[in-house]
Amino acid sequence: MKKLFLILFCMAIATLSAQNVDGGATEIMQKLAQKYQAMSTMQIDYTYKSEKDKKVTTALTGKACIKGNKYYLSFDNQYFYCDGETMWNYQKSTNEVSVYNYEESDDDLINPAALLKNWQKDYTAKFIREEVDRGKTIQLIDMTPKKGHSYYKIRMFIDKNKREIVRIAIYEKDNTIMSYYFDKFVANVSLSDALFKFDQTKYPGVEINDMR
Repeated sequence: MKKLFLILFCMAIATLSAQNVDGGATEIMQKLAQKYQAMSTMQIDYTYKSEKDKKVTTALTGKACIKGNKYYLSFDNQYFYCDGETMWNYQKSTNEVSVYNYEESDDDLINPAALLKNWQKDYTAKFIREEVDRGKTIQLIDMTPKKGHSYYKIRMFIDKNKREIVRIAIYEKDNTIMSYYFDKFVANVSLSDALFKFDQTKYPGVEINDMR
């Protein structure tokens, strides 16, 4: 009986220690992941900003439509189409498209659901703080990759009441910060599969670079 009590006591201490280390981030992330995994589709209007040494180097707006492992992404006259097997990158300025095989690892920084799907395997999470922004309580959580990347952390900005991501900031090792502000987010909208395929007939004279 004493041995059982000791085991249970040690387990309780270990659990409390883990909670103290991440500040409750695990519970927040698990609930967030559960919500996004339940979404059939997502449509996001976003603003992208790149900063270095506290100076904005790039600022633009775009749109992302996501359906499982399919996605459509547009920004700065560039368009990305992916049907889960092939990925097309069309550049309007040169009227050319590059074609690649789809790689699941490309999804993480495009698709919030993909980023959250295996976050415990790929990242460690730590709760930073809560702050109020335009009347909303925002939770800040830092995700540190367990394997080497060009970035050393991803900071998640989460609407506490809606349990939705409002911003993602990626901190590169060269001190560049790339931020995605979710200006408008709509879940479970109707999206045709045709949206995720590049239609060559719509771009007369397009140059095709097949990189597969």
